[in-house]
Amino acid sequence: MKFQSFTSKTLFAHKEYTKILKIPENALDNVDDIVLKKEWYETLYKEANKNKIILMSTPFSVEAVDDMDKYVPIYKIASCDIDNIPLLRKVASTKKPVILSTGLATNKDIKNALNILKNNEVALLHCSVEYPTPLENARLNRIVVMNKLFKKNIIGYSDHTIGIDAPIIAYTLGAKIIEKHFTITPEKKSGDHIISLDTNSMKEMISKLKDTNKMLGGNDALKNEKKMSKQEKKELVYAKRGIYLNHSMLKNEVITEKDLITLRPCVGISAKDYDKVVGKKLKLDKKSFTALSTSDLKK
Repeated sequence: MKFQSFTSKTLFAHKEYTKILKIPENALDNVDDIVLKKEWYETLYKEANKNKIILMSTPFSVEAVDDMDKYVPIYKIASCDIDNIPLLRKVASTKKPVILSTGLATNKDIKNALNILKNNEVALLHCSVEYPTPLENARLNRIVVMNKLFKKNIIGYSDHTIGIDAPIIAYTLGAKIIEKHFTITPEKKSGDHIISLDTNSMKEMISKLKDTNKMLGGNDALKNEKKMSKQEKKELVYAKRGIYLNHSMLKNEVITEKDLITLRPCVGISAKDYDKVVGKKLKLDKKSFTALSTSDLKK
């Protein structure tokens, strides 16, 4: 579970920010009303531990790192701060694992950040900073590219689309971490609520991710040789074909292609050894539509 750690004073230059967005100067006056209060940290930490939940923080300032450091084992860096050198250095100094969003980053930006965080274990999240992200701007194939470019890093996906389809697709493309916003008031459409999942939809997403993992087959499916299930192995006998005589034949007769037919089940010589049977002599009389075995043939 991840929280954001910021204050309006450490996030905005109020006058310039409101000017560039062309919004009233007092538009940010209530930002601190939604700030995670410092006095809550201890309670959140204890509740997370009690429920075996990993607590994480996205710090938006150097001060926030100091405030949260004793409570969190992992840091998340937002897309907007991927080139915030002071913050990156502060987080790097903790030597803790870092999840780094790359929504506003070039490959060079990512490499520069990784260089600062070279002593930290870093996971990279593909994302878009559009809220909500139009489906055509999700660009999920970027996950494939990032897995090729940054092989030493775990690649994940931070989703800002509406619904749960994008995270499922992202997982199939190689995302090992899925970040999705959560709300207890889905009826609200302002801010992050429209892209967030409520309890039921979050459970649905997690369930579908687990089902997707089963269908992908895990690491076994990535091996060069296909691994068959126990049931498939059982079905081999009656699903595959064996070699049968299509009419009765006598001892010492030479078998030709006209004498053979491939049928289920494969209880004798497999159809894949068809060419090894043609031209052989029978050791004994054989009735029609009986399976051939190696013991029936002369060498």
